[in-house]
Amino acid sequence: MVINDQGQWFYAGSEITRPAMVKLFASVLCKEGEQFYLKTPVEKIAITVEDAPFIIVAWRFENTEQGQVLCCIDNLDRQWLISAEQPIYIQDYKDAAVPYIQLPYGCCARVARSVFYQWAEIAQTDKQGYFITSAGEPFYLS
Repeated sequence: MVINDQGQWFYAGSEITRPAMVKLFASVLCKEGEQFYLKTPVEKIAITVEDAPFIIVAWRFENTEQGQVLCCIDNLDRQWLISAEQPIYIQDYKDAAVPYIQLPYGCCARVARSVFYQWAEIAQTDKQGYFITSAGEPFYLS
């Protein structure tokens, strides 16, 4: 099984096109060390992930008890709130510094270019660079 760098899932060379099946596999995906696995109580199967298993394709701000929080939506239509537990971090992707979001079980999601450009339009700046505030904390984009 392979997850390509666009977040598409493949089995034996064929794309898995049923969203419910991809969501089921995603629910048991974890990363241990540098290896990704589909892990259930019964078995543990190593899979190949070319970059990040998920892509952030949309976002919005939500008002919560923690204040205004950045809510990111991935390519499986799951929502992730940016906080100290699920931060934005920068990593190299195809020779460019790109934002990613840390997700549970060692997984991550790469921020799509369109989302990054939208964030760049609203980002604030200080001595350290450009950032977006979520849950009262700055998360740097550069």
